[in-house]
Amino acid sequence: MSHARGAGAPESATGLADLDVTGPADVLDMTRAMAGDSGAMLMSSGGTTGAPKLTFVPYHQAIDRLLEEWRPLARGDVLLNLFNAGRLWASHYYMHRLAERSHCTVIPHGPLPPQEAGRWPQTFAQVGVNAVAGTPTGLADLARAVLDTATSLPIETIIWMAEPWNQSNVDMVREAFPQARFWGNYGSVETYVIATNTPDCDLTTLHLMPDQLIEPDDRGALLTRIGSGWTAPVVRYRLGDRIAPAECRCGRPDGLRVLGRADDAVKFYGATFGIGEVLDVVHQVRGVREAQLELAGLSDARMAVSAVTVKYVGTASVTLLRAALMKEFTRFRTVLRQHPQAIAIERVSQLHRVDRTNKVPPAVWVKATAG
Repeated sequence: MSHARGAGAPESATGLADLDVTGPADVLDMTRAMAGDSGAMLMSSGGTTGAPKLTFVPYHQAIDRLLEEWRPLARGDVLLNLFNAGRLWASHYYMHRLAERSHCTVIPHGPLPPQEAGRWPQTFAQVGVNAVAGTPTGLADLARAVLDTATSLPIETIIWMAEPWNQSNVDMVREAFPQARFWGNYGSVETYVIATNTPDCDLTTLHLMPDQLIEPDDRGALLTRIGSGWTAPVVRYRLGDRIAPAECRCGRPDGLRVLGRADDAVKFYGATFGIGEVLDVVHQVRGVREAQLELAGLSDARMAVSAVTVKYVGTASVTLLRAALMKEFTRFRTVLRQHPQAIAIERVSQLHRVDRTNKVPPAVWVKATAG
C-alpha cells in the first residue's frame, strides 16, 4: 500500500502508531494494481454523506472468508435481493455472490417502488421467497407492501446492512415477518465486511471478524487487517464512523457498536451540534416513524448552517416535537430568540432518499436563500 504522506514505507515499526493513517486514495491505488493481474469490478462507496470513493473489488468479494464466520443462507433458499443494481454500488453484486456461494436461488429485483407494491408480493410468494436482503429502509418498504396486500410471505432470513435500523422499521418488518431471523454486517466498499451480526446478537451490536483490528478514534476509527482472502489489505485505514467496544447478549467476543458518523458536527450560529444527537431526540418522540434534517448553508458539512428543518414521518404533532427539541437543546432556544426562522419542523409523507442506494441519509444539504 502506498504511504499516506508520500514518504515511502517505514523501514521498521514497533507498533501501529508508528505507521501512517491511510485513506481511500491508498485503497484505490493498491486495488487498481491488484486488478491488473486478475481483473476486478469497479465499485464506489460514498455519495450519501460524501463524494464517491472508488475501489477495484476482486470478483470473489471475500465471500469464502465471510462464510467461515457468517452463514445466513442455506442450500435451496430463495433470496430476494432488494439492493439497487448499477451506479457502481456494491451491495447488489455482493448479495448475488453470497447467494451463489451458498447454493441459493437469487431474485435480482432491487427496491420495491410504492407504485409496484401491490403487484410483486404475491409473485414473490409464488416462487418461494424465504429470504430477503436490503437496507432497513428497503426492507420496511417490502414489509409495508406485504401488510397492505395481506400477502403471506414466509420470510425466515433477513439480511441487512448499509444503514442503521430505527424502531419504526424494526417493528414494521417484525410484524410482516414474525418468523424471520436478522443477519447484519458492517463494512464499506473499500474494506468489504469487517464485522457481523447474527440472530443471537443485539440488533445494534456487531462482532469484528478474524484478522481485523480497530483503533477507536473520534475522527473516524482506524482499521488494520492481516491475512489473505480479503478484498484488500488495509493498514490503519480511517473509516468514516466512530466505533466503540460493546458487550453482546450472544457472549461472543470482539463486540462493537457504530456510534455514528465522525463528521456529523455542524456549526449553527456560533454553536455546534451533531446531526445524530438531534435525530436521537426526535426518534424518541412518540409517533415519529423516521426523521431527517434539511440543512441550509454551504454543501460542506463542516461549514456553517443558517437554517435547520426537521422533517419527519409519523403521527407526532409538530408542537410536541418542537417542545422535545427545545428542552434538550438550550442553544436552539437561544438561536430562535435572535433568528425565529432558523429552525423549522415539518411533517412529510416520505423522506428524501439517495437514488443510487435507496438509503435515507441523516441530513440533506440545500442552498441557503439570501437574506
